[in-house]
Amino acid sequence: MRRGLIALGVAFGIAITALFAFLLYVLLASGAPNYWDGEIASFERRDVSNPPPANAVLFVGGRDLRLWTALPDDMAPVPVIQRGFGGAQIAHINHFRSRIILPYRPRAIVVMAGEADLSDVRGRRPEDILDDFRTLVLSLRAEGEKAPVYFVSLRPSPARAERWYGAQRANSLVSDYVSGQRGMYFIDATPAMLDGNGKIRDDLYLWDGLTLNNEGYAVLTRAIKPVLLDAGYGGLRSSR
Repeated sequence: MRRGLIALGVAFGIAITALFAFLLYVLLASGAPNYWDGEIASFERRDVSNPPPANAVLFVGGRDLRLWTALPDDMAPVPVIQRGFGGAQIAHINHFRSRIILPYRPRAIVVMAGEADLSDVRGRRPEDILDDFRTLVLSLRAEGEKAPVYFVSLRPSPARAERWYGAQRANSLVSDYVSGQRGMYFIDATPAMLDGNGKIRDDLYLWDGLTLNNEGYAVLTRAIKPVLLDAGYGGLRSSR
């Protein structure tokens, strides 16, 4: 009986160790751009079977965008292309720019990323977010993509409240940077995600404290859509 319990304990310990090793592998692997190649290939197959609209506003980003299933309806009459994948970091978007940005010749580009950068197990700083965003835009410009680029502020979440200070720092850095650049803009969606005391609003999230609910996405819609409409993207044109 005792030997059986010991064997069971050893097996349990091995299983727990294997589980943690697997989770660590996933966390490390997801920081590498090629980890998301399957999702990018899925976009390319979809483009063949269901071509995206021409002269649309292109949204690129990670988890929030990937889960924003109502984006086309929420942004109407602004025509959009939605390219959110995995838990993408800004550097991942840059890595895949030849496949998820350049082919579409968008009228404008909306970047929704940054939270995953700060959650990277390797340790990423707010300054890294600015550097990666700058690299993304400069790479696009060097390849002839002149569409205006809008950066949506990093948002708070109850599950990652300890990272909110870093996110605010990143927002400040990007906002200051784009204010001195042509064709770059900062959309601040965070004020409506905080209550009157500056605390994170729990009512904008699902049970996990990380995933936005319908009202959370409504907040993003109210922050982003008026900017795009004011810029004149509320309908298709034959050219930019």
